Amino acid sequence: MIYCINHKTIHCFGKAFISQFHLRYQSLIDAQYWNLSRFQGMEYDQYDTPAATYLVWQDSEGVVRGSVRLVPTDRPYMIKEIWPDLIENAPLPHSLSVWEATRFCIDRNLSYEQRQRIKHELVLAFVEFGLRNDIREMVGTMPRKLWESVFIKSGWDITYLGKEKDLGKDGTIIAGLMPISLGVLEKVRNTTGIRHPVLLMAPENMNETPNVVTQVPERQIGAVQ
Repeated sequence: MIYCINHKTIHCFGKAFISQFHLRYQSLIDAQYWNLSRFQGMEYDQYDTPAATYLVWQDSEGVVRGSVRLVPTDRPYMIKEIWPDLIENAPLPHSLSVWEATRFCIDRNLSYEQRQRIKHELVLAFVEFGLRNDIREMVGTMPRKLWESVFIKSGWDITYLGKEKDLGKDGTIIAGLMPISLGVLEKVRNTTGIRHPVLLMAPENMNETPNVVTQVPERQIGAVQ
């Protein structure tokens, strides 16, 4: 299952919030040698604000093994401030109906089977989160081969928004648009073989015992808690 965490619900999910920063450090700095902000083995940047939502896969020991960050585009976000030239075929998004997805990470030390399962659940969680929060589209940047192996092979048709950008030793990236709809959800479920909802939200009553989560009905559309 995938936990949905924001600054209001951090206390409901144990150490998952901090653990996903450690996973980002291991995935982006240790493994890929990116020159990013870090502190005590955690990677973070200026977009880790109270507006951010995190989708995380946590193991039985409370360690996050897969995660992604989502940010609404009605405020500063990575593509707009750092790589606006990546979007050539449409205006830069600026809407609560369009969110940016960044920092997609899966623990490289897991088996191929485990990584595939986490990848598929994270992709499904994107769509479920979007449907629950009236999100029409998501945008993101990553190498084309990752777009293909993560999203397209999971059954999600991605529209590229411009040309690839060469980042030198960090490789090339390209911006993509991810539409959100019940049709997309159905296609991804059929492709991955995961038919049940995967996203777990925080309790509606925020005074309940931390770590207890309740599942939001599959087709409920509502605001982020």
